[in-house]
Amino acid sequence: MNQLTLTRRPLSSRFDLPLFDQWLGEFFDENGRLPGLAEARTLPRADVAETDKEYLVTLELPGMDQNDVQVRMTGNQLVVAGERKQKKEDKDKHYYRMETTYGAFERRFELPADVRGEPDSMKATFHNGILEVRLQKVEPKPVVRIPIKSV
Repeated sequence: MNQLTLTRRPLSSRFDLPLFDQWLGEFFDENGRLPGLAEARTLPRADVAETDKEYLVTLELPGMDQNDVQVRMTGNQLVVAGERKQKKEDKDKHYYRMETTYGAFERRFELPADVRGEPDSMKATFHNGILEVRLQKVEPKPVVRIPIKSV
């Protein structure tokens, strides 16, 4: 009868540590940060909602002016781009913590097939740092029955 024998080995012998470190190094930059994290922090938060007649895309853009934002349609994508500019740096201040992010951003939203593509069917408004983009839906076409002929 064969008996299963369990042996205890130190954790370091279970992993090839240089290979494990190399694998982890592929995810982090030389400063130990995740690449793209700073870019992700500049992206504005967005909500996408749907009603019977339209889609509503709302983005939070605090501290921005409507002149700093562009909204455009490219194919079947809604593109919102802009830049949150850094305010004048005050040399007399010593910051203990700074979480405000600055920089350019671009958000793309894939649109469903039932969005009307005409400019007059889209409206964008900006108020108190909130951008709202309303996209009208195409009126559904009635079902047309096709007669079948025998040949």
